[in-house]
Amino acid sequence: MRSESRSRRRARCHARNLAGLGAACKARAAGREGSGMSRPRIAAVRTFFVHGYYRNFVFVKIETDEGIAGWGECSLEGKEGAVMGAVDDYARELTGRDACAIEAHIRTMTRDSFWMNGPVLRSAMGGLETAMWDVLGKWLGVPVHTLLGGRLRDEIEAYSNAWYFGARTAEDFAAAAELPLSSGYRALKFDPFGYASATQSTHELREAVEKVAAVRSAVGPDVRIGLDAHGRFGLMSALRLLRELDRYDLYFVEEPLHPGDASGLEQVVRQSRIPIVLGERLYSRWEYRDLLERSLVPMIQPDVIHVGGILELRKIAAMAEVYGVAIAPHNAAGPISTAATLQVAACTPNAEIQEMFAPQDAPWRDDLARPPIAVVDGKVQIPHGPGLGIELDEEVALAHPGKPRSLDFYSAGSILEIEYRPR
Repeated sequence: MRSESRSRRRARCHARNLAGLGAACKARAAGREGSGMSRPRIAAVRTFFVHGYYRNFVFVKIETDEGIAGWGECSLEGKEGAVMGAVDDYARELTGRDACAIEAHIRTMTRDSFWMNGPVLRSAMGGLETAMWDVLGKWLGVPVHTLLGGRLRDEIEAYSNAWYFGARTAEDFAAAAELPLSSGYRALKFDPFGYASATQSTHELREAVEKVAAVRSAVGPDVRIGLDAHGRFGLMSALRLLRELDRYDLYFVEEPLHPGDASGLEQVVRQSRIPIVLGERLYSRWEYRDLLERSLVPMIQPDVIHVGGILELRKIAAMAEVYGVAIAPHNAAGPISTAATLQVAACTPNAEIQEMFAPQDAPWRDDLARPPIAVVDGKVQIPHGPGLGIELDEEVALAHPGKPRSLDFYSAGSILEIEYRPR
């Protein structure tokens, strides 16, 4: 009871602080009109390495000379040390500069730094760029989605991921599906492929199909089911698998091949009746251009962290809209990146559905950032406070220091085997 009481008190405190922050930001913005007041400059950049149950979070805090702090996230599973080092490298260039000159800083971190792509650098950029948007929104007293054109929606349908972690048999998967359904989700994603790698044996194929069949039977015909192959299969195994799965009315299969295998992808798309999607391991709009121009997928999954931030995600979504392609942003990290993704989803016409690693997650996630992001009847609610509309609790972050671990999907000790711990 004592811990629940502390949690409630913390929630009330965060709500008051956020309301006060909004009022203060609006007052500053009103007083700023015609005053010629200088814009906030970056005074310091800090990173927080936080344990997130089956992965770790890396949060970025930009502190400014006006006392406004912005939050971002650059979580990169298994490579947190590398990404924090990249944040430090970029911080040397950014400290002392206008915190709101976002496009200029993107140029500093890309063209002007020569090394401009790949998961480590793009993720570091994503955390810093998101924190700048948070500063800008707070400085002006408005949500980020207002600065991106204004919201089209207050909520977006979500699909649940991670609900099946720890399941091993078809019966385990079917039983685990009750958790997201009871929480209101009407769309699920999971990886039923066990230890299968580039070549899937007949036994592994049969086991995977049995798991899919069990989940479909458990959830009924009206729940959308997506599968994630995590890029594991070669072309022969992928084609064989997709043929066997066709009868289960799947929403999509994600990354059946290595994400860089464009020619293989073209063959899979041509031969499969199941929609193929991908995108979490593409890092800029240049990498998405070829995918879109060749009309290979009906929906893409860019990650706000790994593409380099909010503005790049918005640009990729706009490119996809021209080709009639939907976006379903990848979202496997923490609450700050979720809030950043939702700011884009709020104002993006072709945002179809939002991935959520919920309801199964670190028990302290809702205390880590306030107000917690709510999912109501399977729809995630868009934050409306200034900036990202969410604030990290540094005390909670420091109470759960990160625990280094590798990201592995294909062998014993995989994160998919971590037993479920109810929140």
